[in-house]
Amino acid sequence: MENNIIDPKTLKVQSELPRIEFENQNQLEKTVDAMVERFTGLVVTKDTYKPSKEVRAEINKVIKIIDRQRIDKVNEVKKPIDDFNDRTKTLTAKLSTVSDNLGKQLNDYNDKRRAGKHEIQFAKFKQIIDEYGLQLAQVPYNPKWDNLSLAFSTFVKEAKEVCEKVLQTQKQLKEIRQAVIARGDELSIGVQPFLEQVGKKDLADILRDMSNYKKELINVVTEKEERKQEFDKNNHVLANGKVVNSNGEIVDEKVTVRLIIKDLTQYQLNQLKSYLKDNGLHGTFRLLNNEVTNV
Repeated sequence: MENNIIDPKTLKVQSELPRIEFENQNQLEKTVDAMVERFTGLVVTKDTYKPSKEVRAEINKVIKIIDRQRIDKVNEVKKPIDDFNDRTKTLTAKLSTVSDNLGKQLNDYNDKRRAGKHEIQFAKFKQIIDEYGLQLAQVPYNPKWDNLSLAFSTFVKEAKEVCEKVLQTQKQLKEIRQAVIARGDELSIGVQPFLEQVGKKDLADILRDMSNYKKELINVVTEKEERKQEFDKNNHVLANGKVVNSNGEIVDEKVTVRLIIKDLTQYQLNQLKSYLKDNGLHGTFRLLNNEVTNV
């Protein structure tokens, strides 16, 4: 078996994969031991990164060849050869130790490279979203951009595409909100619950919900009016505010209340007025130092 795979000084591949021969087990063990000694302690750095990957790849190929030929020989003999199996597995285990160590170093080194790449690209990412007038919370950073194989120019191109998509989405949502508000004005209903659906449901579905809601309100008002008429028919309000039925029994009493609510928005004030009106409650609203008084 040739054992001149890697020049230990330059760490460059110098020959093809060695041919593994099983006729001389002792020689095979010496060859493997030489490889293990040669590459144990190899440190992955910026300069040795590429040749270290090549070394690991070659070692893994040797492991596969030894293991494959071990299996072939066992099948050929067709009888237990535990000593041969154990000795051969020991060889691949030695090589695997070297390969695993290199693999861990390569992974650790790549993690550091990705971290460094992320730091540089994230700074550029913040610059890009700032140019588009957006905030970090509005634009997702794609983890794949930190892949070592991804070109910086590709990252910049895709980041800009994402920003443009966010702006387009914001424009569409704004138009939908405006359509919901306009429809609310037409139907004379509050729109806040429907604005909360923007981005979660299609505009057509939201407008349909608004129309159905208006129909439900009309039905509610109709039912309340019918009940009021029935109540007025069977009851009478006395001068003292007592409500009596046809038998002269007191069933209710009219009262006047003064309600003060602080820090209402104009929207909330309109909603309150609408609610009172829908329930047949009447009064006068007066704005006093950010307080709404119903007297």
